Amino acid sequence: MPIDYRTDSGTLPTEEMRQAMYNARLGDDYYGEDPSVNLLEKAAAEMLGKEAAILTTTATLGNQLALLSQSREGSDIWVEKMSHIATHDYTAFLLPDRRFHTYEAHNGRSVRDDDLAAAKKGTQPLFCIENTHNRHGGTILPLSEMKRIHDQIGQAAGCVHLDGSRLFNASVATGVPINDFAACADTVVLCLCKGLSAPAGAVLAGSRETIRRARRWRAKMGAAMPQAGIIAAPAYVALKKMIPRLAQDHLLAKQLAAGLAELPGLFVDLSLVETNIVLVHPAHSLKTAGQIRDELGQAGILVLLLDGETIRFVIDRNIAPQDLPITLEVMQSILKSN
Repeated sequence: MPIDYRTDSGTLPTEEMRQAMYNARLGDDYYGEDPSVNLLEKAAAEMLGKEAAILTTTATLGNQLALLSQSREGSDIWVEKMSHIATHDYTAFLLPDRRFHTYEAHNGRSVRDDDLAAAKKGTQPLFCIENTHNRHGGTILPLSEMKRIHDQIGQAAGCVHLDGSRLFNASVATGVPINDFAACADTVVLCLCKGLSAPAGAVLAGSRETIRRARRWRAKMGAAMPQAGIIAAPAYVALKKMIPRLAQDHLLAKQLAAGLAELPGLFVDLSLVETNIVLVHPAHSLKTAGQIRDELGQAGILVLLLDGETIRFVIDRNIAPQDLPITLEVMQSILKSN
């Protein structure tokens, strides 16, 4: 089997999750009659301190539903330039009658006063944040910064949406309760198949009215699922059982980053390795990041090329401690070869 660092959404379900799928109580979620889905949504809403929640197939869909449900024609929507919403979720395509703006968060950790001031001048501003921040290397947006953003946008009668696909990583790394982070946003998306090992699924949480609108949009987009308990049952296990073990992923990420940083021809900013993502910037005289990615793949080590200069390693439950020395040995061999 390859050592797969490409993403933490490829974690295989545990045996308990497989049994939960087999034994799941099912109904038609389109009518709100699937008991397994209802149990998951209730648990997620309570954990986040929100009035309601809705199951979605992916965090991408959850983000789309959040924006659809909290904006209207002419609304101003602000997204971080390198965020998943800006680069992968195609929300601008779905909402051509909204005005999209981008801002830059310094290392994913702070927002400039000027950007908040500009957002506050917009029409029904919807300000989107991401925690942890994927393309900045899994960095954490501090709770104090989230409070500042929420307070500022609230002064303009606007909303804050949190793409919290990896919010559990931020909570485990900082010790800040998940509901404290969630209190700084009007809507929150959680991904249950990243890191937590559920085979699929995410939840969007918010006010009852927002989730009611999200259900209507989900149906219009063809994403309502009858008997969705087959997804919800293992996701419930993930929510209840798998959060504490994320600390192991963070530890392995720091160990991998330290080892890679010692190799000549690579640059790793260790100050940015806060959770389970490691960004590596090759500075090799003969090999590009793409070539290094390809040679790692030939050796059975799968990584993701974020851009022409950055290789991403993501740690999850599929990565074992003994995989790290193998990875470092192969990387060292690649860097030494012509």
